[in-house]
Amino acid sequence: MNTLSDRLQHVQQQVSRLVREHEGLRRKATDLEAEVRDHHRKEEVLRARVAELERENEVLRKGRSAGGGTTGPGTKERIDELVNEIDQCLALLKA
Repeated sequence: MNTLSDRLQHVQQQVSRLVREHEGLRRKATDLEAEVRDHHRKEEVLRARVAELERENEVLRKGRSAGGGTTGPGTKERIDELVNEIDQCLALLKA
């Protein structure tokens, strides 16, 4: 037959086990909260990057549509030539 002291000891063991489980779950909850904060920060960074890329994409689309929709070979070289000519004209104006 279970004596009162045996039952009391059993209850104490259960309480100790439940306290350990509670502490473990509390630590796990804290770790998960930190992980959630980290994911939120990463999400904010990625959203900012997406917004930046969308702006850049819009600029490229506008530039492409302003140039007739297509860029032929040598377009960059032609732009460089025009910039050099403008620089030469400005140098002549300053002289």
